[in-house]
Amino acid sequence: MSSLELRDVGVQYGKREVVRGFTHLLRSGEWLGLIGPNGAGKSSLLKAIAGIVPSRGEILVDDAPLSLRSRSRRAALVAYVPQVPLMPERLKPSTR
Repeated sequence: MSSLELRDVGVQYGKREVVRGFTHLLRSGEWLGLIGPNGAGKSSLLKAIAGIVPSRGEILVDDAPLSLRSRSRRAALVAYVPQVPLMPERLKPSTR
């Protein structure tokens, strides 16, 4: 298992800051629950870890910055599975 470290991570959409200065270290085998009201930034933080949205700060897996990893290696280390998955139109089955 890997460790995950977040150092002063922030996410911003336009001028709206939705995550500010999130710092936490998850050691191998530990769990973290993100709890908060709608719009608190929980999903944005998870998307930042997965590289889906741009972020500030540092995100490290096993002490190595994810930003320096290739997209394929990052995908092998971190996965994001939304509650309601969105399938791209070109991948949806035809209804004809």
